[in-house]
Amino acid sequence: MRNARRGPEILASNRSFSPLRGRLLALSLASLSAAASSAASLVDEFLRAADNGECIESVTYRAIQRQGPAGASAVVGAALAALALRQRQQRALGCDGDIAAQAIAAGADPDDVLAATAAGL
Repeated sequence: MRNARRGPEILASNRSFSPLRGRLLALSLASLSAAASSAASLVDEFLRAADNGECIESVTYRAIQRQGPAGASAVVGAALAALALRQRQQRALGCDGDIAAQAIAAGADPDDVLAATAAGL
């Protein structure tokens, strides 16, 4: 019975919202929103390139060269998402779809590429 009485008190204390917590939550949500927007624009870039007859793995190489290896995980994730949407088209173009190899050739850390590839599967 004692635990039943203390439960709501514990929940109520966890619900207290300090101004600092509010600002941190707002910053976290803004960061997530910006990351989602950035990822969507990367996927759109890959889809436009694919629709123009380019291989997604080639676009991956150029994107990592342009953005630098630090952003390779996001680029690889977006490339995998775009490839999933345009796989038949890419095969018909003769593209090999080896996004990981192109990312590494562009200077991305192989461990980052592996993690991004595993997350995208």
